[in-house]
Amino acid sequence: MSSNPRIVITGAPGTGKSTVLDLLAQENFRVLPEMARQLIAEQQVIEGSQMLPWLDHPSFGEELFKRQVKQYHLADQETTFYDRGILDNLAYLRRDGHRNLSLEEQAKVYPYHPKVFLMPPWQEIYGKDEVRWEDLDLMLDIDRALREIYSDFGYEVLEVPKNSPKERLNFILKNL
Repeated sequence: MSSNPRIVITGAPGTGKSTVLDLLAQENFRVLPEMARQLIAEQQVIEGSQMLPWLDHPSFGEELFKRQVKQYHLADQETTFYDRGILDNLAYLRRDGHRNLSLEEQAKVYPYHPKVFLMPPWQEIYGKDEVRWEDLDLMLDIDRALREIYSDFGYEVLEVPKNSPKERLNFILKNL
C-alpha cells in the first residue's frame, strides 16, 4: 500500500458510496463524511441562504474547499477513507461551468492515495432525498466529470464493480 493513508471513495450521487463506507467503519477503519452534503444541510436551515450549489455554486465551492482542507488534515498515519475528496468539489464546479483554477492549483498540495475508488452510476440502487435530486443523465455527467478530474490530477481511477456491498468492500481492500 502507498504511504499515503488518505483514500477517496467517489462517484455520482446514489451509487452506493455511503453503504460501503458504513461497512468500512464497521471494520474499524476511520471514515470521514461527505462535506458537501453537510454544508447543503446547514445552508437549507438558514432562511434566505444563497450559499447552495444550485443558487451560488462558486461561493458554495469556495466554502466547501475550505472545509475539505480542514477535513483533509484530520488524517494522520491511520488509514482514513474519505466520502469524496477535494477534487470532487472541483469536478462539480467544472461540470457547471465554474472552473476555479486557483482552487485547482491549491488542491495539488493535498494528495490522496494514488488509487481512487469510483462507484459507477447504478440506476437500480439510486434513491432521491432532500439533498439528492439528480436524474440519470446528470448522474452520468457527474461520473464523467469525476473520472476526468481525478485522471487529470494523475490518480488511477478504479471502478468498483456493481456487486453486493460486501463484495465492493473486498474489492477496495484487495486493491490497496
